[in-house]
Parts: sequence; structure tokens; C-alpha cells
Amino acid sequence: GRVFSHRMAENPNLICELGAEWVGEHHERIIALCKDFGLPLQEHRFADSLMQNGRVSSPKTWGLSEASKNKLDKLLKSLDNFSEAKLHLMDKQDWWTVLKNIGFSDDELRLRDLADSTDFGESIRFVSGYAAAGEYAVSGEFNEMDYKITGGNSRLVEEFVKRIGTENIKLNTLVKEIIQTKGIVTVKTEDEKIIADACICTVPTYSLQKIKFTPELPVIQQKAAESLIYARIIKNSVLYDERFWKADNFSLVTDATSHYYFHSTQKQSGTQGILTAYAIGDKADVLASQDDKRRMEIITRDLIPFNQNAPDLARGIASYAWQRDEFTKGAYALYRPGQWFGVRPHLLRPHGKVLFAGEHLSDDWQGFMEGAIETGESAAASLIKN
Repeated sequence: GRVFSHRMAENPNLICELGAEWVGEHHERIIALCKDFGLPLQEHRFADSLMQNGRVSSPKTWGLSEASKNKLDKLLKSLDNFSEAKLHLMDKQDWWTVLKNIGFSDDELRLRDLADSTDFGESIRFVSGYAAAGEYAVSGEFNEMDYKITGGNSRLVEEFVKRIGTENIKLNTLVKEIIQTKGIVTVKTEDEKIIADACICTVPTYSLQKIKFTPELPVIQQKAAESLIYARIIKNSVLYDERFWKADNFSLVTDATSHYYFHSTQKQSGTQGILTAYAIGDKADVLASQDDKRRMEIITRDLIPFNQNAPDLARGIASYAWQRDEFTKGAYALYRPGQWFGVRPHLLRPHGKVLFAGEHLSDDWQGFMEGAIETGESAAASLIKN
């Protein structure tokens, strides 16, 4: 999937994640798998500072008023009691509008936009109100940004490979067509055919559209795949000669192009450290258009109000712009207003003996590794049951 642990040539002892980052405290399946595989989890939580208009505010000195916190808490706790009609109406509104309607001030809306957009990969003006509320209703204090796998999240993938066997995994292989005849599923690649009783298709919707289905997917399912876009996110990990941010749990929400910084090398030894700048939406496209040298200049320059020595301490950069990925065209699915109930049910629907899974189809954990695992296991369980 989109798990991508990385070591920089300038310091291969340090690990950062250019793909899926967090294991949440409520991610039961990932946590259980890590336990089964003997993979230790380490705390990877943050205390957000704020840099706005060049001024830095330390954690817990900025945020919502108590009145607005209470209004949001009341909204999230009442979701389970909402009628279907009310949930559908919330889905048709954007998250900005939902928050405005419960009494958030303009300044608070702007703060939530800076902070919440890191969860969705786009301004909250373009995110389904229900999708956002649903995520926060089930998340813990740290929005499921709680843990990472010691030694890199790619270790989870490596453990799956050990159990599946490399001989059963085909890499760099494009699927051209999925054919169903007489209860048999045939998956055609460029140079071979794979015959099976059933197929679980986990590809992102961009790649799904490139696969020919025989018989064809229903038109409404095709249109659903066309309409679901993926978040524009670029992760830029910059290596610095010293950890000038001091706190191991350092993170910084900003109104600058670099958008959000967090310490990627928590509990990793050494003097050098990595701060990852996580930019979304239009900001992600601006940074993706620069070469590494200029991108690092922008990211370190944006930090000057926090520490004027940041540009001089930078020693290397590793970036990945997920919106330019050949197969995903984005980091994870972005449900826009009206799409949670208008698009997702059609993408979930099995097509004969082809079932679908992936983070984009998860009910509670969309956008997380947990969502990918949960939907894959659900699809497998339905095949076993039938």
C-alpha cells in the first residue's frame, strides 16, 4: 500500500515515513497484528505549537474557546442519535459550514482549517461535514496520531511478505482486465493470466478506472470511482544537524506554505534529527513543483520565525508528493460534501465475485492503515462465510 519508511543517505541511522504515518490508540487490528508479528510500537504523539503571521504560540496557549469546545463535544457525542435524514444533510454540508453553524467564530474557523486540513489533505471548506464529524467522534485525544512501529512502518509490510511468501507476490505488474465467467475470476496482466475462485480488489479508485471489467462495472459504480478524488499531500522530511525544536513531541501548525511540521525521529538516537513538513492542497502542489534545493529553502525559511538558524542547520531532504504518484494521484481518499452517502455505498458494492477493499471504503478508519486492514479482513471473511 502507501507505507513508505525511508532512510536518508546523509544519515541512514534515522528513519522517517514518507507514506502512512500513524497507528492510533483505537486501531485494534493494526495493534493486534504488531503484537502477533513481534513488532514494538513506540509513542509518536505531538503537542502542537502554532505559528501564525510569524508569531509562535506554545502548546495549550492557543485554540478554541471553552464555549466552542463544548459545542463541538456536544455535536460529536450526539451523532449516534441523529436521524438518517440529519446525517445525510450534514454530509451535504462542508465541515467549515457545520462548525460555523454551531457557533464557531471566524478566527476559530481559520484555526480549525489549519489544524483539521492536515487530517483530510484539503481545506475543511471542501470536506464532507459528516465524514469529518464521524472521524473525530471515534478518535482519541490525539486524533489517532499515537504510535508508529519502531524501526519503521514498513516492517509491517515485511512481516506480511514473510508469511505470504515472495513467490506468491507479484510486483511491478499491471492488471489489465478482470474477467468473470461461469463462477471463475481471471485476472489478466500484460503477460499472464491468474485464475481464481474470487478476487479482492484493493486498488485506489484512480487505478480502478484503468482496469477493464468483463462484465462491466455498473455505470453508477464507474461514476463513483471517477468522482472520488484523493488528497493532495506532500511529505518533506528535512534532516537537521541539531534538534533545535528541543521537545521530542514537537509539532507546529503554521499558516506558511510548509503548513505543518512534526518531529519524525522521536526516540531515535543521535544529535541530528528530522522534521517533516506536511503540506496539503494547493500548498502541496506549490512545493511539489520545486526541485529539492528550492523546496528545502522554502521549508527551512518558513521556520525562521521559530528558529532563525533553521536554514543553516539543514543537511538534506527527502520528499514524496502523493498527488503525483502514478497509481494513486493522492495520499488517501477525500470525501467531499455529499459523497459519503452518495458515492461510498456504490464503491463498496461487490461486483459478482470481485470484492473491494481499501482505506477509502472504511467506515471508522478511512485514511488510515487500520482502514485498509479492516476492510481487507472484512472482504476475506465474507468470502470464507460464503
